[in-house]
Amino acid sequence: MDWLRWNRRRYDAYAPLYDWVVGRLGFLERGRRRALEMAQLRAGERVLIVAAGTGLDLPLLPPGVDVVAIDISPAMLVRLAARGTAGAIPVNALVMDAARLGFQRASFDCVLLHLAIAVVPDPAGTMREVARVLRPGGRVSVFDKFLPDDAVASPLRRVAGALASIVATNLNRQLGPLLVEGGLSLRALEPAGLGGLFVAARADKAAYSCREPRFDR
Repeated sequence: MDWLRWNRRRYDAYAPLYDWVVGRLGFLERGRRRALEMAQLRAGERVLIVAAGTGLDLPLLPPGVDVVAIDISPAMLVRLAARGTAGAIPVNALVMDAARLGFQRASFDCVLLHLAIAVVPDPAGTMREVARVLRPGGRVSVFDKFLPDDAVASPLRRVAGALASIVATNLNRQLGPLLVEGGLSLRALEPAGLGGLFVAARADKAAYSCREPRFDR
């Protein structure tokens, strides 16, 4: 199955209803806010939002940041651009695969992965790309659903996860191993909804390193 094409088609289809469903869930906004608090964004920083959707993060960003947003769904980005215009929030919106980011190394101070890792087809490739485009000392803001690193998914959860992946989202990805893929260090993590299924977290890229992680390019 071509998961990238499937993601584009399904999120193009979901776009008209996305805000009506996701935007009404208060715990999701609270989780985004908490993850952004952990990231400590500052005016003048360049920020990349991966799998940005309809732009629900935009109103939560501090003023003065330089925002680039990418998503695989053109229909989602149409709504994101409209949200940016309505809120007078400048944003450069680009259709792009999260696992093949079209940016130079060390291009961003912070990358937002809010409800992103659980939906991208290639989470390990995405995390490697996130680390590649981060500047030394850069931060990753994470808000998503994860299986704890020390847990094993039950048979029921594996079945539920397989079904959920086709319709919307993966329930069984683990954050720790994905951070290792990118050579990123977990700085903070806390529960952020539905009994700990959702977490808010921050990970950092080393400010100085004698050995960079190896990437495809």
